Amino acid sequence: MKSAALSIWQDNWDNGETGRSTHDIVPRVSNKPVRWNREEIMFVTGHGPFPSYLLRFNLRTHDNCSCGGKGDPIHYATKCLFTLSWHFQTPTVSLKLQWLKNILTNNFSKTRLRLLMRFM
Repeated sequence: MKSAALSIWQDNWDNGETGRSTHDIVPRVSNKPVRWNREEIMFVTGHGPFPSYLLRFNLRTHDNCSCGGKGDPIHYATKCLFTLSWHFQTPTVSLKLQWLKNILTNNFSKTRLRLLMRFM
């Protein structure tokens, strides 16, 4: 019964239309929770104080950051003039997923990410 439920859950997770950024990082469902804190969850999902997210709910009229760039998590972590103190090296498009996985597994990087998100 348990394996059947996990199989259905996995199928729904693999074929869903939402949560794709999280699926890329955590492709397998599990009864064990991912040990991410609030800031890490907001960054990975993009659900937070980001203009690109707020625009979806008509809480902003555009998705630009105050500095002019696209207001998404990667922008704030790599390019935004207002978050220079917490910048990470900008990943190439082909390495973006590995870049994010590395941040989430490196304690120093996770601390910087938390500080960035708390600043926002």
